[in-house]
Amino acid sequence: MASDGEDISLTPAESLASATDTEDEEMGGQVHSDMETDEEDLDVEVVPATAEDADMDELLRQLEDYTPTIPDALTTHTLKKAGFSTVDPQIVRLISVSAQKFISDIANDALQHCKTRTTNIQHSSGHSSSKDKKNPKDRKYTLAMEDLVPALADHGITMRKPQYFV
Repeated sequence: MASDGEDISLTPAESLASATDTEDEEMGGQVHSDMETDEEDLDVEVVPATAEDADMDELLRQLEDYTPTIPDALTTHTLKKAGFSTVDPQIVRLISVSAQKFISDIANDALQHCKTRTTNIQHSSGHSSSKDKKNPKDRKYTLAMEDLVPALADHGITMRKPQYFV
């Protein structure tokens, strides 16, 4: 500390640390209860530097409360098999949510392909009975390779049926 009247600009944390160090030296390491109350009064909220940091902090806070469909244990096991080992649960949760989104996108694309295929089949046949004219919301769809292959191809995954020998 400058006792000769120099102007020093210190942050509150630095001045508190400096004052604590000098008092500890003078008092032989004893801590005053006054200093403890001062520390309680100096609760400072950490403000992110940029909007991106704020968005990332918000995302990580939301991930703590969210339980993804893919369990964290499965994600951790798969990551370890792939050679990636982490102990940070936020990273594992983020990868679980990303995998869930990827699978959901593929399933949604496959559903759209199925709907397109079934409507094209109905219109091309020309004759449809009253039984076939169900409300589209009441119709149940089945995930088939015919629909899954183009959906995977849209995401850069090539899938082929194995050859069948008679």
